[in-house]
Amino acid sequence: MIRSERPCRDTTPLARAGRPSPPGAASFAALAWLLAAVAFAFAGCASNPRDLVDPTGSKTFAAGVDPFVLVREAADHEGLYTLAGGLKPMSSGIWRHSFSTDDPDLTELRDARRALAILRNDAWYADVQVFADAHDGERAAHAFVIHRKALARMIERHEVFWSPWGITPCTHPSEIVAVVDRMPRGDRWRGYGYLFGYPDEAVDFFVEAGLSAGDGRGVGPGKDRRFIQIPTAAEASGRFTYAVPPEHVPSTADEALARDSEVILAAYLERRHRMRDAGSAVEELLRLNAIFEPRTIRRGPIEPDDASPSAP
Repeated sequence: MIRSERPCRDTTPLARAGRPSPPGAASFAALAWLLAAVAFAFAGCASNPRDLVDPTGSKTFAAGVDPFVLVREAADHEGLYTLAGGLKPMSSGIWRHSFSTDDPDLTELRDARRALAILRNDAWYADVQVFADAHDGERAAHAFVIHRKALARMIERHEVFWSPWGITPCTHPSEIVAVVDRMPRGDRWRGYGYLFGYPDEAVDFFVEAGLSAGDGRGVGPGKDRRFIQIPTAAEASGRFTYAVPPEHVPSTADEALARDSEVILAAYLERRHRMRDAGSAVEELLRLNAIFEPRTIRRGPIEPDDASPSAP
């Protein structure tokens, strides 16, 4: 039962000052749960039109990060399903960077955090999450965006999982991703599965399969799993992807996710031409969020008529 549909306001001095919280957790590439998505990203996509990706053609941008590039990168990929209604409570990888742990230069990280301020409002929270673990003297950092109400609702729905970690709907988003990054492996996979909006059945399958992988069984695509793909504006596969058993029959949750994401994507593509700069992009995405949020938060069906470009 949902106790409240309103997210808790962050009243800490840090939030009142309008400044970002400490770095959060690891991104897709750090999690075995997300190796599937990474594999599909490299496996090739049906389309990758240059006019649907950032103008630099890269996810690591020059110092002085452009807010419009960040917003466009998020909306052209799976971040759309966070920004426009909260179908995914969290999306990560909008911006990617790494720095030396021996001689850190955090200039670009600071630039990214400043640029992400455009995605901090009553609907969304955006920040940079920094990996807990360093590799070969490098520590990676990825930008993420969270839909506040969707996050709160998800934590309420999975209270049994989150409560032992001291996490409630009022916990700051950056604290949540930081805690998840430091959880034991199985809990970390489950925490990120919930954060990234995968169906509960898919989360259960991946965690159980991952924890039992040490028994010598063959695991991976074509062996113990296949993948369900949710298309985005820039890429038809490899971005919003989750694993299911080979014999999996689409569930009600799978069908709802596919249907709702299709409607949201169509609405975005209808409005995308209006997004000429960071301000207009945020305005259009907030309009889309106002249309879809009531359905996704209450888990009601999203109808095709909701995608009409004439909708307010």
